[in-house]
Amino acid sequence: MRVCAVAPLAVLFLLVGCSNPYSQFYKGAPDAKLIRNYETPQPAYQVYSTNQANYQRDVDNLLRKGYQMCGESSFQGNSNQSTDGPVKSQAQKLGASLVLVTADFSHTVSGMAPVVTPTTSTTFSSGSATAFGPGGTATAFGTGQSTTFGTETTMVPYTISRSDFHAFFWYKAKRSRLGIAPIPLDDSTRQRLGSNAGIIVRTVVEETTAYAADILPGDIVTSIGGDTVYSVEAFYKLLDKYEDQEPIFVIDRSGNKIQKNIKILALAK
Repeated sequence: MRVCAVAPLAVLFLLVGCSNPYSQFYKGAPDAKLIRNYETPQPAYQVYSTNQANYQRDVDNLLRKGYQMCGESSFQGNSNQSTDGPVKSQAQKLGASLVLVTADFSHTVSGMAPVVTPTTSTTFSSGSATAFGPGGTATAFGTGQSTTFGTETTMVPYTISRSDFHAFFWYKAKRSRLGIAPIPLDDSTRQRLGSNAGIIVRTVVEETTAYAADILPGDIVTSIGGDTVYSVEAFYKLLDKYEDQEPIFVIDRSGNKIQKNIKILALAK
């Protein structure tokens, strides 16, 4: 009798380690709760899916509602991996109010994976022997076994879909001191203005002083309180300089020069 032991066939593709990729590849503020003007969210956090086509629209909506981004995670992984649990874990760790998540198909990986299985076999044998002598005959019975160890390798084909994952973590600000979300000038606007100075108003936050002053998306702020706005960084420094004051904002709106006195509030403690 011959008995063969064959292990069950299993293939495991480990594409993302046990660590949370949304934490491993995170860049930004380590703890949103420590940011000045942070508002404790109710509920604790919300997760929304978006895509490349709708991302800018969704970001503008969040900015308009007074959300600020505190960080982001970007990585490539298995398309069918779970995102819900890992994203929520990182949001809870950061104290983020809301997360925008995108997962865009990148490419397919195909190949052959070697799978090694045992080919161990055991052979059993039995027999008898008869002895003759002056006292008669005697018969003896016996058994034995031998085991041969080995393995065999089978090449198993696989196909894996890969996607680019992005998660953008946001917190809700208690109060916006002005309500303008700025972006740098593009080259065509620089040419029209004949200047490198200014910032474009991307979005105006609702229920803010800029919103009440009828500042509109697309307006270009060229100076605050007589100080030229040379960049986005300079814009924020001027907000610090004129905090709790009502300086004159010089604005270019479609080629027309507008001046508005707008209150810059102090940030909530």
